[in-house]
Amino acid sequence: MSSLDEAAVRSALQTVIEPDLRKDIVTLGLVKDLVIGQPVSLTLLERSPAAAVTEKLEAGIRAALGRLGATNVQITTRLEVPRVVGTPPAAPQGPAGPGPVTQPQRMPGVKAIIAVASGKGGVGKSTVATNLAVALAKLGAKVGLLDADIYGPSVPIMLGLRSSRPALTAEQKIAPLQRYGLSVMSMGFMLGEDQAVVWRGPMLGKALQQFIEDVDWGDKDYVVIDMPPGTGDVQLSLAQLLPVAGVVVVTTPQDVAFADVKRALKMFEMTKTEVLGVVENMSGFVCGNCNAHHAIFGESRVEHHAVVEKLEVLGKLPLDSVTAIAADQGEPITVAAPDSGAAQAYRDIARRVARKVAIIAHERAAQSEKLAGFFGAPPRPG
Repeated sequence: MSSLDEAAVRSALQTVIEPDLRKDIVTLGLVKDLVIGQPVSLTLLERSPAAAVTEKLEAGIRAALGRLGATNVQITTRLEVPRVVGTPPAAPQGPAGPGPVTQPQRMPGVKAIIAVASGKGGVGKSTVATNLAVALAKLGAKVGLLDADIYGPSVPIMLGLRSSRPALTAEQKIAPLQRYGLSVMSMGFMLGEDQAVVWRGPMLGKALQQFIEDVDWGDKDYVVIDMPPGTGDVQLSLAQLLPVAGVVVVTTPQDVAFADVKRALKMFEMTKTEVLGVVENMSGFVCGNCNAHHAIFGESRVEHHAVVEKLEVLGKLPLDSVTAIAADQGEPITVAAPDSGAAQAYRDIARRVARKVAIIAHERAAQSEKLAGFFGAPPRPG
């Protein structure tokens, strides 16, 4: 141990490669608080709450330092989600001529925006959005949930916040409500249960802008946005207002449901919004007595469609009698039955989504730096 020095240790750590970003952990800046002694101690920054990646990196660190003779290595992990900046335009033109375009920085404390969308209603999109948000929070992230389904806000019911109303902060911002580790905002908090939203398109965009700019979201790793179904004003407004990290698209097993997914994919392509993958909801019913799987909506062809559309299947969620009942009682399945198969599926989906967001953040940061260097200007903010 006495022969160890910082240069040798850092050189050894440079042999440990982050599997998603494909660079060594020293170059990526993931090693902090390095102390060389008895023991060797360091902090490893996690770019996403993905246990498999962390375990692989920890094993690589111990092996690399072990080859130097370090038999006692203490590793502390800390989740530090990278900020996702906007996609640099192909031909940037600023007010003073060519150069990176600066945009207003909305939700400045939020590192990554994850939208949950569907091509049609009735596929369980809000259930997926709510449980995805809770799963991310349970994995240690700071998470917000924005219910942007203005016409049919259901998040207040699913979170047991039916009669709750937000307050104002000292800075005259709207304070989101707190539930299950989430900061939550919804149009449902502003309405009576039998009150309808009868608005034209421009008002929908304005409402979304207020939820983004006038709500005190604070510092968040992720904000999950429950989008309205279809392809309309809110989706377009979101693409214009925020640097969305990516979209999770929800479908059911029927081909007719995926036909609507294809329309949503076309819209995201037009708005240059990255699609993280597809989640198949209600993929089949598993009998609680015999564990037999019943394809109530027909045999799934989501893998076939995903290959054709070049999408990743982020997960399949079973149809059960607990999820809907728990949601009606104000408890997402990830809270009501955390050890259930459905809750485990949501945790797996959350880890996959978080890993993809970390990759996108790394790629966009590299694009932004390259673009800034080309034009001789600082990177534009997200």
